[in-house]
This record gives sequence, structure tokens and C-alpha cells, in this order.
Amino acid sequence: MALENVSMRFGAFTALSDLNFEIRRGEILGVAGPNGAGKSTLLNVCTGGFFATGGTVSFNGRPLNRARRFECCHLGIARTFQIPKIFSSLTVEENVATGNIFGLEGRVPVTGYPSLDEILELTGLIDKRTMVAQRADLIVRKSIMLAGALATAPQIVFMDEPLGGLNSEEIDAFSALVSKVHKELGVTFVLVEHKTRALAKLSDRILILNFGKLVLLDTPDVVLNDPHVIDIYLGAKHNA
Repeated sequence: MALENVSMRFGAFTALSDLNFEIRRGEILGVAGPNGAGKSTLLNVCTGGFFATGGTVSFNGRPLNRARRFECCHLGIARTFQIPKIFSSLTVEENVATGNIFGLEGRVPVTGYPSLDEILELTGLIDKRTMVAQRADLIVRKSIMLAGALATAPQIVFMDEPLGGLNSEEIDAFSALVSKVHKELGVTFVLVEHKTRALAKLSDRILILNFGKLVLLDTPDVVLNDPHVIDIYLGAKHNA
């Protein structure tokens, strides 16, 4: 996916300003920055939630500027939400199957992509397949949402604060799950996340936004030791 001179304005307010970067196939790209930096707006512009008011978002060479969420999904772009969006009255398996049915509607079958059972196994849900989703705790709900996204056979998955609300043990567990899925399926991930240290362990590169502008895009080591990033986002305690 490539962004060229992408801007997003809401009336007089500019949420994103002239962004130019490429999301590399197969990478885990972390996105971080202060509150109000434009992170969620960026995620929405890339997944059909908002239409960019300037510039071009393209995926596999196809412009996405007017593509809606379901059209993006059918092109191979999936997303998850900060607060899990699942069907509480359905079982875990039915939730994941819903993603599979919706995501593959009207698409050519993806040869060699994991079956529903294999996705349940991969995401640690195989033994919970018959459980009604409303009984699931937060980390299981997040796993259901990820499994449903994977069931759409995506090439890229955008995740909005996937570690939000989890305790330290759960952060480690869910980070390991994302890493496992990435390794086994080769799916590209874009993670919008405030848990900077966990994000650094997961990501190949980290993009820092501030006031809708790209501050830095580089490897975690470079980003976390950049004086400007420390000043505007990480704070002095980062080096303490």
C-alpha cells in the first residue's frame, strides 16, 4: 500500500497533512504518536472509513480514494478495532465463519489459504469454538476479532490499539499471537498502538505522527532513540 501526498481535512481542521510513505508487503509497521496525532484517522483513510480529501491511497496499484469499507475488505484489506466488534450472541466459530463468508463474497478463492479450522487453531480458539462469544474475556474477544479478520483472507490487517486494556501478561500473549500469525501467514500488519515497548518488539518499522504530519519512519531502534521523538512523544522517562 502506498500513500502519496495524502491529507485529511474536517472543515478547517487538518487531521493528516501530505503523508508520503509505503507499507511494505509482509512487514509489521507500527504507528505511534501523541493523542490527536492522526493515528486513527490514518487507519480509517487506509481502510475505507474516511475518503482522503487530498492525495492518493493505492493498494496493489489500485487507487482507494473512494473505496468503502466492504470494498476494501474484498480487495484484501482487513481491520480490527480498539473495542472488539464481535457478534456476542454467536459462537466463536460462527463469528469467524461470518468473516469468512463476508470477506470472500464475490472473490476468486485464495488458493492455499488456511481453512476455518486452521484459523481457529492458529489463533488459539479451537477449543473455544462452541463457546458463545458473550462469555469471552477481553483477550479472547480480541482473538475472535483477529480470527474473523484473518478469515477474510486479507493481504494486510490494520489493528487499532490491539493491546489496549490488556494486563502485562496478556500483552505478551497477544503480541506473541500477532507475531505467530505474521510468521505463519506472511500477512502484512499495521498496528496503531500506545504500548511503545511492546510495539517496538513486534514491528519491523515504526511510523511516528504528530499533528497529522509524519515525524519519522524507521526501525524501532532508530525511532526510540531519536531526540525529537523522545521530546514530543516518549518523554524524558523513556531514557531513565
